[in-house]
Amino acid sequence: MKARILIIDDEEGIRFTFKKFLSEEGYDVVTAGDFDEAEACIARTDFDVIFADIILKGKTGMDVLRLIKERKLLCPVIMITGYPNIETASEAVRLGAFDYIPKPIRKETLFHCIDVALQHKAVVVEKEKYRSDLEAIFSNVKDAIITVDRDMSVLRFNEAAKKICGFTSDFAGKNFRTLPVKCRKKCLGPLTETVRNRQTVEINGLECRPKNRREQVVTLTTSPLINQQGTFSGAIMVARDETRLSGLERELKERHQFHGIIGKSKKMQEIYSLIELLSDVETTVLITGERKRDRQGADCRSASFQGQPQP
Repeated sequence: MKARILIIDDEEGIRFTFKKFLSEEGYDVVTAGDFDEAEACIARTDFDVIFADIILKGKTGMDVLRLIKERKLLCPVIMITGYPNIETASEAVRLGAFDYIPKPIRKETLFHCIDVALQHKAVVVEKEKYRSDLEAIFSNVKDAIITVDRDMSVLRFNEAAKKICGFTSDFAGKNFRTLPVKCRKKCLGPLTETVRNRQTVEINGLECRPKNRREQVVTLTTSPLINQQGTFSGAIMVARDETRLSGLERELKERHQFHGIIGKSKKMQEIYSLIELLSDVETTVLITGERKRDRQGADCRSASFQGQPQP
């Protein structure tokens, strides 16, 4: 796909010359003589590189830079001027200009600027895609994710942190130790240890209760934030809500039988507990249940145990 280039200059001769040179090299070139025309072009087309003269009729090339910045476009803008000076160059760079070149512009300089600008845009687009993908993962993952700096100030947290940990939007920037969360802050110790020792801490089955929530069980992991250069900047905490899984495991662990007696009702659980309490007592225990009739019509018991219970 051909690179799209916008030339903004109030001198028709410059617009014509730029377009001729660039079109011969296979670029898709559009020209504009003033700010309003340029704004209309930018609204219609996603350009890869923009050349803008500092001095335009009405508004200036600086206004073009502000427009690109306001719309958060990734397009590099190269400023051109016939009256170069330190003040305008500094202002252009401050507003995000990719380069600043004086007139008259040689053909070799023009193509060199375009090559460098296109390479820069490719890198920026790739980084933005990577950032957007991470942002989507961060926002939609079901685990609570919270990051803090080396002073324990909250940097970021996702939507799941609001649900699981009771965080609110105004927690960003506040110190984690002083957050007004209505829980026992059992996560504070592991997070502090990670920040202090720069070591990962994992805790399974941590019981906590955030504000206006029932008791919940989470798996907690705190890890140091260290970049590729080895620089430590803080810690990340991930909390996974395991409440439902924990409840299912607890239910599965309930006794459905005990020493040949079969039953899982609440009453039977109470009987099992009673038997365990009597296990050290030197006595004989008889347990009977409802009377039923077998197929021959004889009396039988649904569950019975006679003899000295064993521990």
